[in-house]
Amino acid sequence: MKAALLLTAWLGAAPAPTATVVVREHETLDEVAARALDGGSASELKALNQLTTDSVPAGTPLKVPGPDRQTALKALEISRTAVQGAQDEARRNQAEARLKDAEAHFQRARYGEAIRMADEVWALLNPPQPSNFTVEVGGDGGSTTIINRQGPPVTVEAKNTSRTVTQGERVLVRQGASVPEPPEAPEPSQPADNRRLAFRPEQGLLGPVTLAWAAVEGADEYEVEVLAEPATRRGGAPVVKQAVTALQLVLPGLPAGRYRWTVRALSPARGRSGPSVARHFELAANTLELNVKVKQGWQK
Repeated sequence: MKAALLLTAWLGAAPAPTATVVVREHETLDEVAARALDGGSASELKALNQLTTDSVPAGTPLKVPGPDRQTALKALEISRTAVQGAQDEARRNQAEARLKDAEAHFQRARYGEAIRMADEVWALLNPPQPSNFTVEVGGDGGSTTIINRQGPPVTVEAKNTSRTVTQGERVLVRQGASVPEPPEAPEPSQPADNRRLAFRPEQGLLGPVTLAWAAVEGADEYEVEVLAEPATRRGGAPVVKQAVTALQLVLPGLPAGRYRWTVRALSPARGRSGPSVARHFELAANTLELNVKVKQGWQK
């Protein structure tokens, strides 16, 4: 099973095109290509139909490519983006050379080769990572559980549907059924967004704060993540990341400051939801009011 970003690897062996387009009166090959190939070039049509001239009589049926062309277009788009974002100059130069070859294959209507070379561009700029995922078949043989324990995302396909399974996620696919959609994200309920909470400090920490959210159908756990703001504090790592079965989590004492939190629903069959809408809260220390006795009486 390949990484999710290599979804196009793939369909290089797609069936030969069978659709045709008929040349209209006084229509040039460039105009036919623009009409039939969604902005494609005459060179593609010529290569696909083994033409040696740009002059084609009206009424001539010309073959047009099938879904493999769209796959090749998407593969080239992904590869171009990867090249633009490459940091390693040497790898980027190698990738650019291969990308030119992939584009040349595309112009010659060799879509399978264009896909393969675009995949090589991506692989060059994104060396494979170690992965650790398992496939478990149910006792009755009617279900399969995919668990991605470590490494890059993987793609699960069933009954013309597909879904990305990220690290730490699991999905159960039943025989003859589509890949299940992830559960809905929970709705946070407590505390109100941007609430300022004051506590008496204990050993320099403030709290406790209770985070709460609404239940999600099919979820048996909820994963809460709390980050200190700005994100640069503590290196951007969560100060709390914990899965619970309840609909609330009582946070440990935290330093004064502003915090951001989200919660995800975890389902044993449907995997993990996206994060909820982010909520924020601020922790502040209670100010201690002193009464001082003076000659005229008590004074604050």
